[in-house]
Amino acid sequence: MTPATAPTSQNTTTAKSDRPPEARAARTGRQTAADLAFLARAMKAPALLDAAERLAERAQAESWTHLEYLVACLQREVSARDSHGGEGRIRQARFPAIKTLEELDLAHLRGLTRQQLAHLGTLDFIAARENAIFLGPPGTGKTHLATGLAIRACQAGHRVAFATACPGTTSCAEVRTGSNAEVPRRVVMSGS
Repeated sequence: MTPATAPTSQNTTTAKSDRPPEARAARTGRQTAADLAFLARAMKAPALLDAAERLAERAQAESWTHLEYLVACLQREVSARDSHGGEGRIRQARFPAIKTLEELDLAHLRGLTRQQLAHLGTLDFIAARENAIFLGPPGTGKTHLATGLAIRACQAGHRVAFATACPGTTSCAEVRTGSNAEVPRRVVMSGS
């Protein structure tokens, strides 16, 4: 270490300690807030940024440990992502109208009991990789039922692609009548 560099580092240390504690705390608070904002943006965690200050005040008042504070912040972010994720998946599905299972009039649905509806509402058929197909005449609630199940699936974390059967059935009808020159080998409709 050269004699020229030693006094410089001592002077810097002395200069920092010469500032009043309020100035050091204010700068540290501003820097911490800026660092938190940057890191929350980098992690794409806006709820964490929104909750951090309020939770810090509560943590200080209630004498939380560092880990309790961290867990509370992360819980806020996870719950915000869960609620916003479902909303985003519902928007991406492009439903013709938002209809829930709770709004469904069971008297309107013929051949479906409350127990069957409750079982469908558990979404077990998705986990089992099975299909749910609703057949019947127009105006019997098939689209409402399908939309309600799809919205519940979105809220449960599944991605959904909504499409009516009309385009596929129109193609099949054209093939039968001979109005379409090309015969499709298969018609595939699937949810993502």
